[in-house]
Amino acid sequence: MKQSSIQKQYLYLIREIFTNILPQHLPLSEIREQQIVMAEQILQSFIENKKIVVEAPTGVGKSLAYLIPSVIYLKEFQKNVRIIVSTYTKTLQQQLLKKDLPLVEKIVHQLYKDKILYTTFFGSENYVCLSKFYELKKDFLTPDEVLKVAYIEEWLNITQTGCNEEIEIDSDFWQEINRESDLCRNKHCKFYSNCYYYKNLKKLKDMDIIIVNHHLFFANLLAFNNILPKKDEETEEIIIFDEAHNLEDVIYQWFGQELSNTQIKFLCKQIYNLKKQRGLITKLHTFPESLKQNIIDSIVSILECNEEFFAQINLKLLQDKPEARIFLPNIVENTLTPQLSKLFNLLNSAKNLVSKREEVYKLSVFINRIVKFIKILTLWLKCEDTKNYIYWVEKEETKRKKLKITLKITPIDLTKEMQQYVYSVYNKIVFTSATLCVNSDFKFFKSSVGLYPEIIPESTTSNELILTSPFDYKNNVVIYLPEGVPNPKYEYEKYKEVITEIITKLVELTKGNTFVLFTSFELMNWVVEHIKLEYKLFVQSISKYKLLEQYKKTENSVLFGVDTFWQGVDIPGEKLISIIIPKLPFDVPDHPVIEAKTEKLQFEGKDPFKEYLLPNAILKLKQGFGRLIRRKTDWGIISILDPRIKIQWYGKHFLKSLPECKITTDFETLKEFYYTKKTCCQ
Repeated sequence: MKQSSIQKQYLYLIREIFTNILPQHLPLSEIREQQIVMAEQILQSFIENKKIVVEAPTGVGKSLAYLIPSVIYLKEFQKNVRIIVSTYTKTLQQQLLKKDLPLVEKIVHQLYKDKILYTTFFGSENYVCLSKFYELKKDFLTPDEVLKVAYIEEWLNITQTGCNEEIEIDSDFWQEINRESDLCRNKHCKFYSNCYYYKNLKKLKDMDIIIVNHHLFFANLLAFNNILPKKDEETEEIIIFDEAHNLEDVIYQWFGQELSNTQIKFLCKQIYNLKKQRGLITKLHTFPESLKQNIIDSIVSILECNEEFFAQINLKLLQDKPEARIFLPNIVENTLTPQLSKLFNLLNSAKNLVSKREEVYKLSVFINRIVKFIKILTLWLKCEDTKNYIYWVEKEETKRKKLKITLKITPIDLTKEMQQYVYSVYNKIVFTSATLCVNSDFKFFKSSVGLYPEIIPESTTSNELILTSPFDYKNNVVIYLPEGVPNPKYEYEKYKEVITEIITKLVELTKGNTFVLFTSFELMNWVVEHIKLEYKLFVQSISKYKLLEQYKKTENSVLFGVDTFWQGVDIPGEKLISIIIPKLPFDVPDHPVIEAKTEKLQFEGKDPFKEYLLPNAILKLKQGFGRLIRRKTDWGIISILDPRIKIQWYGKHFLKSLPECKITTDFETLKEFYYTKKTCCQ
């Protein structure tokens, strides 16, 4: 598109900001051409009323590269604009709020003698509910709970936000006192004027920039945009999806439905906690004791039935598998619905007997929850629309080592819905991440978030930008591809033995300071059982944050991790100089969602491996690779132990998608690189 003189003027302003104004407020900042180009292209896309997809490698400084053109557009082109920045992690939210936006604010003040208003906002479950808290205080509390209540009271005296970001509290206790959207009585609550959630919500109306996470963005979307208040009806919203590579998972989660054994337990516990002898019905005073006892008996029956029902699901479908898909109706007998219906009838009877509005309201909420649970349970067991939905079940271990089993109904394709509810509504959207393209092509990412193929005309028109890295990978990273590793597809047992020896050798070379990124717990646990290391080994079991903190504090440590450690980890310097990837990160082909997507592609006459499994694995490898170099001074080794990267036709596609580095199959060459770098960096 031919640029007008006005457009050139503002593109020049962006260059001026990054080359002359930004260094005044950030003295140690470097001028990065990639950052300037990204900012220019984003502003150009806003002017053209288009979306833009940007792959911005680590070190580009993408946060400022999208914030600065957004603010220029707000100040120069369209005053009645709000910018919604949606991230996946709370870490990035805090970085934007405490580091990047204060810097942008200084630049705005210097340029316009004006200010910008910005804040972060979380899902309602992250805010304390004063009504629930003070109700809990009246109950009989255990000694441990008395201490927790005192801790919360002390915090309430100083907090401005009422958000759990500020405190450390276990999730079980937090559930007793946090806000639940359907239980909230809004202006009818006696604590409304002091409610932290509504205080924060009211501030949003005047904000120029709001930072949310992807989950809250889609929660707001599915609530018909009734969660985040607009400035007014004419306000245009610009959406920036940072960490956009995580969007697909969030989208399918929000457009799907699920029900777990733990949700049913929690419902029962809120109505009446058998162990602590408290709950909703102990606070109702205007109906017979016999009805209360019937409700308690009903809860006992539901809890027993819940255990039996999900045990049957586990026995029939899962056993030693983490997930399974169903195709036929009534895979197990629906013993839960009759018990839930009985509780539904009892609560309805109670509702007709109580006199206080608040009691009627709370009973109605739990009645509605039961209706929702029955609906999901019935839909899942009927398993009717297998053409458009995946019916499956997943199990995982909770922090208390108990099984959580979840029934899931997931849409197979949401392209039309995304174009109808998101891309047709918002014209100006930025998608950015360090890992969005495969072999210089965004097609895979675009199809994963419904940007491709276009179903609704002109809803997906977008610019594209792939930036180079500012880091010198060629001189600072060696990719090691060892010889003699058996193919895991054909000699899995031998492969496990060989990679254990190689991992030991590599860890000894770098004296720890290593991440080993596995693709399955099964392989990780086998290596843990058979490896002998002289360095402290941390194995993924507790929370990611706690494990990382322990790793950082321990000299010469080694961390074994699966899945979550492939992304969102930032450990600069020599604390992490080696990343070992035992196996190429292909998704398990029989995972219900993967299986359904590959079936769809086959039905369309496409190759699922080339169209889905391979690009997905390439993006995950790029994410794992990205953990190593976080600053210009960083250096290190990436070891890929899977021989298929050398012997299979697709291996070159993995290597082509990584930054240009030295590649060696010789351990002595690797040693020479390590000792040379170690010496010159000391």
